[in-house]
Amino acid sequence: MSDHRATTGHHLPPVPLYQGVPENRDAFWARLRRDYGEVAPVLLEPGVPAWLLLSYRANYRVMVEHQTFARDPREWRDLETGVIPQDSGVRAINEKRQSVLYSDDEEHRFLSKGLTAAFAALDQHRVAREITQVSEELIDGFCERGHAELIGEYARLLPLHVLCRLFGLDSEEVTGIAGHVEKLWEGGAEAPAAAAAIKVVLTDIARRARARPGDDLPSHLVAAGQSDDQICDQLTLIIAGTNDMVTHSIGAILRTLLIDERLASDHAHSQLLISETVNHVLMRATPVEVLVGRFPRHDVRIGNYEIRAGDCVVFGFAAANADLLDGASPDQARSTRAHLTFGTGVHRCPRYGRDLGLEMAEVATAAITHRLPDLALAEHPAEHRWIPHVNIRGLVDLKVRFTPVAPRQRSAESAQRRPAPHPQPNPAAPPPDPTAPSPSAVARGLRTLASKVRR
Repeated sequence: MSDHRATTGHHLPPVPLYQGVPENRDAFWARLRRDYGEVAPVLLEPGVPAWLLLSYRANYRVMVEHQTFARDPREWRDLETGVIPQDSGVRAINEKRQSVLYSDDEEHRFLSKGLTAAFAALDQHRVAREITQVSEELIDGFCERGHAELIGEYARLLPLHVLCRLFGLDSEEVTGIAGHVEKLWEGGAEAPAAAAAIKVVLTDIARRARARPGDDLPSHLVAAGQSDDQICDQLTLIIAGTNDMVTHSIGAILRTLLIDERLASDHAHSQLLISETVNHVLMRATPVEVLVGRFPRHDVRIGNYEIRAGDCVVFGFAAANADLLDGASPDQARSTRAHLTFGTGVHRCPRYGRDLGLEMAEVATAAITHRLPDLALAEHPAEHRWIPHVNIRGLVDLKVRFTPVAPRQRSAESAQRRPAPHPQPNPAAPPPDPTAPSPSAVARGLRTLASKVRR
């Protein structure tokens, strides 16, 4: 088993990440940076040591020095020597897979080329239409009520429905896969079974695409020369990387805009479009805060510690972004795109995958702020609950209220026949919270922001 060795007298205990993080996550990451410096010894599970990168410089270095820091988990000594047991949630997440995330060198180049070709073969206009249509259909499902829970009814469902269309699947299939992926991300006792279930379902999808190819992502991966196992693992990566990233990006963006009157107004009345609003929020509330990792091929020193070949190095995206903001001027902090949410170097998020996730978040935000212009929080931000495990920064739920409106299809039909009646408040909607932020200035900003996007 590897140990945690300080080179400059640091003897602080390892941080037990498996216990989760406090509600005030920003203060937690700031405390670790203050106490440990650029890197902290951590435990991913009891008896499973690793190194968490806390500075922007250290995270960036490990991402770009791919010859020194391998991505293939077979380089992780504790995983290969059996220190991490077979029933471990950490093992279930990080065992070797044939996807761009878990490969190096020639294997990585082949898999990356195939994934890029598969995304490029999709009709991008069709992809944009699918995202818009899914957004509108989901809003139709709750717009008459006057209240909604935007994580479970909107943000969580949007990437699932878009992916099922791009994969050529029905919604039940993708919803089932996403449930398994969620258990896998949590890294608990159910993770190994979830990983096995994902492999069975997605391997079958690859075989179906090979037998009956169509205009969908699995079929285009077949055409790019990828095997069934490779397609299974590439699709797993797409679902895992898109589902939580998009869900909690949408949640964070909407929450921030509904709380921060100045941000909503500033961005709506400036030359910045919604993409900059999304970027602003990702810089400060990245949905993936911690991610395993890299494995040094030889002993290296980072910060106050000597890290041995074969140790596990964990990216700390939230801590790195906070470190970057601490040293930035107000103008730089306002619009910087230097955050590490999508990584950098040869293992950065593939362009098509990054663009797909960003487009989902941008379209979802624009659609709901346009359709429901007086959207407001139904409870005070202090009451919002957060997912407790360390990998993901995301809301459990986001309750809102608004003036009920007719669904899109009915609105179109009514406009052809006669003026629609003035909508009346729904008595079933949650009552306004007198301590919540006033919706007036936020609503004005959101209306202007949505109109800028439509133009």
